[in-house]
Amino acid sequence: MMETATVVERYQNDFVTLGVHKVAHLDEPLMNHLIRTYEILCRMSCEEQVCLAGLFHGCYGTQGLHTDEIGDIPETQRQIVRNCAGTQVESLVYHFSVMSYESLSKSFRNLLKADGIPALKDRRSGEAISVTREYFEKLLTLKLADVLAHAPTHKNHTCTNIPAQYGAFWEMVAEYFGGNKIRVWNEIVS
Repeated sequence: MMETATVVERYQNDFVTLGVHKVAHLDEPLMNHLIRTYEILCRMSCEEQVCLAGLFHGCYGTQGLHTDEIGDIPETQRQIVRNCAGTQVESLVYHFSVMSYESLSKSFRNLLKADGIPALKDRRSGEAISVTREYFEKLLTLKLADVLAHAPTHKNHTCTNIPAQYGAFWEMVAEYFGGNKIRVWNEIVS
């Protein structure tokens, strides 16, 4: 995996074109959060496509970041991500953006059943998003890293400590994956 600074520099012009550098995210620039998410995914030893999806995961907005109706994501914006990061990365970023958090939770509970299949839904239309277990696990890992990237980075933080607030669920997700994911969870949350 490349050094974070090298990766960010490689995609800097794309972030500017997407307008990511202008977006606030809680009490910091969105870019800081995207970089932290990327670094967490790297620490988890995720495949490169999942790590890159972490670097772009907020560029279309999400249920948590933009609670207003985002409507259709312009094809031109999606094409920018496809051109710079690849089709598979863009697909993860797109589904991360449009999935409802309720369906993410239900899909995870379904995975705990022997024959369970994900039941993701588009938060804008309520329509089902058909994904495989393997693909859903990539989305779930991306969301786990996103949650961990919201952990306070300093003692006197002013934001909601999302891992603490929703810790039981996300710790169970980390335990489901085991290995580096639970290790990184424990390092960040402890």
